[in-house]
Amino acid sequence: MKRRHLAALAGLLVLAAPAAGAFGAEAPAAPMPEAPLLDAETAKVLDGMDAEGRKVTALAARFDYELNQTLFEDIKKREGTVLFQMPNSFRFEFTSGEKETFVFDGRLLYHKKDAAKQLAIWEVRTADEPPVESFELGKTPFPLPFGQKKETVLKYFNVSRDKAEEAKDKEKRAVLALVPKEDTPVSKDYGKIVLWIETKTYIPTRIRLYDRSENITTIDFHHIDTQAKVDPKTFSRPSVPADWEVIAHPKEPAAEKGVK
Repeated sequence: MKRRHLAALAGLLVLAAPAAGAFGAEAPAAPMPEAPLLDAETAKVLDGMDAEGRKVTALAARFDYELNQTLFEDIKKREGTVLFQMPNSFRFEFTSGEKETFVFDGRLLYHKKDAAKQLAIWEVRTADEPPVESFELGKTPFPLPFGQKKETVLKYFNVSRDKAEEAKDKEKRAVLALVPKEDTPVSKDYGKIVLWIETKTYIPTRIRLYDRSENITTIDFHHIDTQAKVDPKTFSRPSVPADWEVIAHPKEPAAEKGVK
């Protein structure tokens, strides 16, 4: 599967997926410019998200997913479920349309495609490397919009309130526009990311991603349980029949991938 296609499918979990490091290749560190001063309203929302996110150890939710491929005037809609457990495990499934399952155990990402009878295994970290420590931006293939730390968000994005979207929102949520800073890995794939956040819980319930291919991905989360009880086996390698194709994608050293 092509990297961009996989990234598009994974958009339901993405706050921003760094393209150069999507499957284990580390993007080189670059100096980050000073973040502009935040207005009080924007800072309040980021502080609320940060504080509430630190309380969450496991989360379960359902989602409605829409991919608008504007260049082809094609819109695809799907439904699914997501589970994640701190510090570094998640599982999400498309339950409508062609069934697909993604599982990340902190080192390996499994992509199970029922229609193709195929299981792809992406090595994000080699066995002798430490596991991913958290869902912070730049540390996993698909960082979740839940539990993001304020300092991490400001490291990668210029953040402001989107007053136009707030005025249209029937649920009266706070809306943040996140524009990737120049020369960050995030900026290679995305022009803008928008988050809708409940003002009572400070939990993101909608995310919209504008990518560089002019696709617009919107994911609405609902039935969110921030005290979910999750069986650790949920994040193990999916079982597949013996006649399925299993494709391994070992992590390549950054030098071999020509990372710049």
